[in-house]
Amino acid sequence: MCLIIKYSMLTRWLTLALVAVCYRPTDACSCAPAHPQTHFCSSDFVIVGRVQKTFRGKDFYDSYKVKIRSKYKATPKAEVALKSGRLLTPSQESLCGVKLQPRETYVITGRVVHLEAHVHLCGYISRWRDVTPRQRKGFRLLYKQGCTCKVHTTRRRTKSQNTCVSGFNECYERHGICLHDREQRCRWTRAPALTRCLQATRFNSTMT
Repeated sequence: MCLIIKYSMLTRWLTLALVAVCYRPTDACSCAPAHPQTHFCSSDFVIVGRVQKTFRGKDFYDSYKVKIRSKYKATPKAEVALKSGRLLTPSQESLCGVKLQPRETYVITGRVVHLEAHVHLCGYISRWRDVTPRQRKGFRLLYKQGCTCKVHTTRRRTKSQNTCVSGFNECYERHGICLHDREQRCRWTRAPALTRCLQATRFNSTMT
């Protein structure tokens, strides 16, 4: 068992070392835009947690000790990984490492690797106080119901019945939830906050 553990750690270390050697100063972490609902559905875990401590620079990773306040999603492996309350992230921002502030509460999505909880810039991480009421409702319940739908942030139209598009509009990110309607088509659900945001966006576009 010890040999297996050492081997997996060595493999991870060598992989990160290779990435670090190939890194050029002009390189930077780049992530495709994704809706919070997409992050929820594709992640191994989604939590709300308060950062307690920060530990720097072990095996190319930083780690955060987090007090988990809410757990909105967790696979069986994530349940095991989250017991320690420790989140790992690459120590360099160029490798998509995240920087979390102590005593701050975040909503965090992540993946499990070797029974360890990992977070990175291509996941969804936001201060909980900045999360809109509609997003909070999504993380608590509705995003899960919409995981059979796909959300495209870089399209304006689609013929697919299983897709919602946001067309680069931030209103859908902040207030939109994509669910099946009675005809089993994926649509943005009606919400006053979304309507107001879209109306304000149209008004501002006509004024410029």
